[in-house]
Amino acid sequence: MNRTTFTLLAATAALALGLWPLRAEEKAHKLTTVSTRKMADSLHAIIAADQQAYAEFVAKTKGSFAALPSHAQLLRQAAQSIQKKGAEFSYTLRSLTPINANNGPQTEGEQLGLAAVAKQPGEAYYTEEELGGRSYFTAVYAEHATISSCVECHNQHPGSPRRDWKPGDVMGAVVVRVPLEF
Repeated sequence: MNRTTFTLLAATAALALGLWPLRAEEKAHKLTTVSTRKMADSLHAIIAADQQAYAEFVAKTKGSFAALPSHAQLLRQAAQSIQKKGAEFSYTLRSLTPINANNGPQTEGEQLGLAAVAKQPGEAYYTEEELGGRSYFTAVYAEHATISSCVECHNQHPGSPRRDWKPGDVMGAVVVRVPLEF
């Protein structure tokens, strides 16, 4: 990640957390903790904004750029990239009806979260999990079919377990994990 990208990401996160900009009189109070829920919600806000921008500016105008990745592929690549750089948090896409079984729920928390956001897509699902000997705050956010190409791809893919998707359907979820211990 280059310095400009990092600065933009940090500023976006600070804005989402309500930490920036601060006036001089507000700087007297030093932030010592941030709730894990607020952190997960803020990370999801950034992810969702990136996905929306991709859908609006790239996917809808794709035209002859057929080699471009889908927004799901882009999200997965970005998530893998931040892990390689040592990020303490993680995020991924999961679905109860994935084309690739690796994208199905991998933990009980993901399974319960996917079921919860499928029933109530306007509400995130929150839980704590122990993974690899480490405790995490896990947040699950509904992932909607935002553009027709999502629906068309999933409905036409030979490996798709479901072929009746419509725009706006909850196709899965974004799962965000924030460590509870460092």
